[in-house]
Amino acid sequence: MDAYLQRARFWWHQREPRERWMLGLMAAAIAAFVLWYGLMVPLRKAADAAQLRHERATLALLQTELQLAQLRALDQRDIAPPVDAAALKAAVLASAQQAGLAVSREREHGVGGFGIESDAATSQQLFGWLDALRLRHGLAPATLSVARSEGQLRVQAGFDLAP
Repeated sequence: MDAYLQRARFWWHQREPRERWMLGLMAAAIAAFVLWYGLMVPLRKAADAAQLRHERATLALLQTELQLAQLRALDQRDIAPPVDAAALKAAVLASAQQAGLAVSREREHGVGGFGIESDAATSQQLFGWLDALRLRHGLAPATLSVARSEGQLRVQAGFDLAP
């Protein structure tokens, strides 16, 4: 290694000052090129990608905060549930029909309450119906039984009048 350095120094000192200056300038230009394309360009691309990820995350955060505010607004609505048996029955049956839940049997539930049964429902119909009951009528079943039957759901729900 020492011999190699000595040969390189000897070679360097044999060059004219003008050649040394030109070779030094060329080495500096090559180093600048390597620095720019080997380090600066990838760093700039990484910074741009990080900025894009940050903007997307900020947008997702804003969307989540908006949805949270909408959910809080829903929770703050004061919906009074039906107070008589006829209004309870009408609300339950109307929301079932809107959700596409086919009511196969109606029955009494408790004192003044109302119950329904559906032999063939999908999970989408069931959850749509339960959500509509809660959001539009302020109702939730007092009892709910869901069982899988022949690829469908068998639903039994009972509702009590609010005290």
